Amino acid sequence: MSRYIGASLTLLFVFLVLITLTPLWTLFGFHSIIQTVAILIVASVGEHIISGRGYYHYTNVNGVFVGRVPIWIPLMWVFVIQAALLFSLAIGLVGLQAILMSGFLCASIDILAVEPLLSAKYGMWRWTSVDGGYFKFIPAQVNRFTAPFGNYLTWLIFPILLNWLLGITIGAQLLFF
Repeated sequence: MSRYIGASLTLLFVFLVLITLTPLWTLFGFHSIIQTVAILIVASVGEHIISGRGYYHYTNVNGVFVGRVPIWIPLMWVFVIQAALLFSLAIGLVGLQAILMSGFLCASIDILAVEPLLSAKYGMWRWTSVDGGYFKFIPAQVNRFTAPFGNYLTWLIFPILLNWLLGITIGAQLLFF
C-alpha cells in the first residue's frame, strides 16, 4: 500500500510541476528549468541532511525513497514554490514583491495545510522534537503548529531565495515587467 501511495504522490506532483512549469517556461524560457533543477537539488539534499540529523523522519507510508527522502517530496517543493510565484504574478505583483509574497504563501501553505495534514493527520513524517504540537501554549483545537519554527522559516526563506535565483538568471526582466 505504501508504494502505491508514494507512486501516486510522485505522479501527482510530476503532473503539478508540469502545470506550473509550462507558464514559467512561457514567461522565462530556459531559466525556469534552471530554477526547477536548483529546487530539486537543494530540496533533495537539504531534506536528506536535515532528516538525517534526527529532527524528523519520513515514514514508510511515503513509498519509494532516494536516501532518506521520498521521491515526491522535492517535487512538492517545486510545485509549491512555482505555484506561489505564479499566483503572486497573477495578482499583479512584480519583481521583489512577487518574490517576497511567494515566500509568505509557501510558509502559509506549510502552516495551514502541509504540516497539519501530511504530518499530523496522515503521519507521512514524524517530528522527533514535537509531541502534540510545537506551540503547546496554543489551545489544541487551533494549534496548527506541528513542526519547529525553523521548518516554517525554511518554507519562507527557501522560496524567496529560489525565486530570486530565477529573477537574477533572467536579469532585470523579472524586477521590471
